[in-house]
Amino acid sequence: MKQHLGKIVLLILFTFSLYASSVKLEVNTPTIYKGDYAKFTIRASGNNIDFPTIKEIEGFSVHPNGTSSSINIINGNVTKTYAKSYVFKPDKEVTIPSFNVTIDGKIYTTKPKKITILEPQAATNGDPYILELKVNKSNLKVGQSTQLKILYKQRFDAKADKINISEPKIDNFWVKKLRDQKQYQEGNYIVTEYDYLIFAQKPGKFHIKPIIANIGKFVQRSISDNFFNDPFFNSMFSELKWKKVYSNDLAIQVEPLPNGLELFGDFTISATVDKKSVYANKPVNLTIKVEGVGNIDDVQKFDLNIENAVVYADKPKIESFLKNGEYGGIFSQKIAIIADRNYTIPPIKLQFFSKKENRIKTVKTEPISIAVIGGSTTTTPTTAKVETANGVQESTKTEPKVITKKVEVEKNPALKYILFIAGLLLGASAVILYNRFKNRGKRKKENDIIKRIKNTKDNKKLFDILLPYANDNEVIAQTLKALEENIYKGAKNKIDKQKLYDYFLDLEEQKRS
Repeated sequence: MKQHLGKIVLLILFTFSLYASSVKLEVNTPTIYKGDYAKFTIRASGNNIDFPTIKEIEGFSVHPNGTSSSINIINGNVTKTYAKSYVFKPDKEVTIPSFNVTIDGKIYTTKPKKITILEPQAATNGDPYILELKVNKSNLKVGQSTQLKILYKQRFDAKADKINISEPKIDNFWVKKLRDQKQYQEGNYIVTEYDYLIFAQKPGKFHIKPIIANIGKFVQRSISDNFFNDPFFNSMFSELKWKKVYSNDLAIQVEPLPNGLELFGDFTISATVDKKSVYANKPVNLTIKVEGVGNIDDVQKFDLNIENAVVYADKPKIESFLKNGEYGGIFSQKIAIIADRNYTIPPIKLQFFSKKENRIKTVKTEPISIAVIGGSTTTTPTTAKVETANGVQESTKTEPKVITKKVEVEKNPALKYILFIAGLLLGASAVILYNRFKNRGKRKKENDIIKRIKNTKDNKKLFDILLPYANDNEVIAQTLKALEENIYKGAKNKIDKQKLYDYFLDLEEQKRS
């Protein structure tokens, strides 16, 4: 009897608590590590519920994280319960304040809740899971690299069904993963090693924050324990529980390079052209190569300024490698140059801080002279001044002698006029035939260009087709500029091909006339 009486009292108290707690604030994460998200939920029961609008708590932005609902039936009364969740990321201890929730016209107030912030603590030797950061050098120069190792250690008797290790993200450092992980044994641990190269981008003292390993283990639910004892059913009735393991932190000192340099290492530079003699307004293709060890990825794009020439520079390509433990590679860039007169490609310079010589070093290419055939400055004078080692001499071009032969015509006036008219007709016919065949070839050439333009949908291919005509017309020049922005700057300029068709058709008509 006493047992039944106790159950009745508990039922009454439970029912009273359900009615009394129409609104409640629950903190899902009362204690978090610094850098983690905190989550809280407001639950309210009623038919018409108005939740508060929460945008920030103590200066930290708050974001909605989902809404759920359920139906409760108590003593024949049906009520709905709604739960609205929120997340935010505090970096210090905070108190979630009271919030007003309106339920069926009445205002209810939640109780304030505190969230405690813990500083991440690195695991120590003997723990089941250890995460460790190591660098080869902690004192660097700008542009210099060092090897960063992430060591994940798992004790032989520890279980881990899933492991997620965060990638290192270091402010003011460029990070490159070197290769796949490798495993080996170290005492009572199996060690998995991840290797990275980090390059210092700015001078100063930097703090590499701890990284996180999320260790997941399947934990059986009570239903599988009660009804089954089989691995298959155990896997069906289990859930993944996560444990966070933090690494140590690191400090790195970075010294500046003199003169504001950013390149560190040892490099060579070369420049080659596909031809040294070219027809006017046809491209010469220049290739620049930088090779060596160091932060090759920081070599900047070269831009040339050549008087009376149009220059188009491609986006550089970089092939990197790891040689004898040192990072390096090959930087290559192609540049097209178009001109209507002779020009010289000036020396191309590269300045860096030499690792071997411990000083600022400048390497450069030799100048390259390009002869332009048929350009605006190409002349064929009959008399020219030629500068020689002995002074200036006058050179005279010899004109060819024209040999004429006098032909006697009979003193017949009619025959004289007939021969004159026949000569005119033959001459006119020859000119017409010559122009027809000449224009047919030109027209075929221009029609081929229009056909190629119509069939090209790729910006780079169209750019290459139009490049030889860069100096011919403003429409071509503007189109090339728009194509260059599309190819190298991610622009989305619309190319009006009709203007190109009109230009080449007009050009054909001009040549025909």
